[in-house]
Amino acid sequence: MRRLPSSSIAEPIMTVSFSLKDKVAIVTGGSKGIGRAIALAFAENGADIAIAARGREALEKTRSEVEATGRRCIALSANMADEKEWQRLVDETISAFGGVDVLVNNAAADSGYGPIAKTQSSRWDLVMRVNLKAPFALSSLCLPSMKARGGGSVIHITSNEAIRPSFGLGAYSVSKGALVTLAQVCAKEWARDKIRVNCIAPGLVRTEMAAPLVEMCEKSGRYPNPMGRAAEPEEIAAIALYLASNAGSYATGQTFVVDGGELVLAPTDKN
Repeated sequence: MRRLPSSSIAEPIMTVSFSLKDKVAIVTGGSKGIGRAIALAFAENGADIAIAARGREALEKTRSEVEATGRRCIALSANMADEKEWQRLVDETISAFGGVDVLVNNAAADSGYGPIAKTQSSRWDLVMRVNLKAPFALSSLCLPSMKARGGGSVIHITSNEAIRPSFGLGAYSVSKGALVTLAQVCAKEWARDKIRVNCIAPGLVRTEMAAPLVEMCEKSGRYPNPMGRAAEPEEIAAIALYLASNAGSYATGQTFVVDGGELVLAPTDKN
C-alpha cells in the first residue's frame, strides 16, 4: 500500500466553517415555521436574507427578527403559485444585494387528505406548480448569478413522504418525490459550476401547519417515530445551514432525512 507523506497527513486540506458571511440567501415560505428558522439561522451566521411568503404581517415580523441579528433583509409578499412572482423575487433580491448564493425552496402547498384518484385537477395543478415547478424555475433563475459568483447552494425542503408515502397524501407525496429527482438531475448538471443541490426531508415538525397532528400526538403519547417527539424548526434549519455553508461543500444530489427515525419504523412497529 502506498503511503502519503507524513506532512500530507498532518496538514488539513480545508477548514470547516458554517459561516455564511456576506452571502445572500433567498428563503421561500420564509415568514413562519421551518422557513423562518432557516432565515434566522442563516442571518445569525452572516447572510443577508430575502424572504417571501403571502402574509405581510408575519413577513414583517420575521424581517425585524432577521435585522435584529445585524444583517439586511427584504420581505416580499409573494404567492409561489403565481409564475410572475418567481422572476420578481430573484430580480428584487439581486437589486437589493447584488446576487444570490443560496436558494431555499421551502414554500409548499398541501393536497388535502383522501384517495389520489379523487384529487381534483385544479388541486393537482396547484400542488405541482408550488411544490415542483416553482422550485425548478427559481433554481434556474438563480443559476446565472450563482455561476457568476463562483458557485452556490440550492436546498429543497421536501418530506419523508417523498420516500415512504402515507395513505391519503397522494399529490403532495408525488410532488415531493419529484423534487428529490429534480435535485439529483440539477446536482449532476450544475456540479461543474460549483453549484450544489440537495434536499432536506423532515418528518413531524412543530409548525403552525402541523399543529393539529402534533397536538394529537402529544395527547395520545404516540408519535410516528422512535424518538417520541416532534422536531423543532431550528433542528431542520441546522441541516440547511450545513448544506448552505462550506461545511457541506462535498454534499450534492442528496436527500437528508430528518424525521426522528420515522422511516426506520416498519408499518407494523409500535412506538
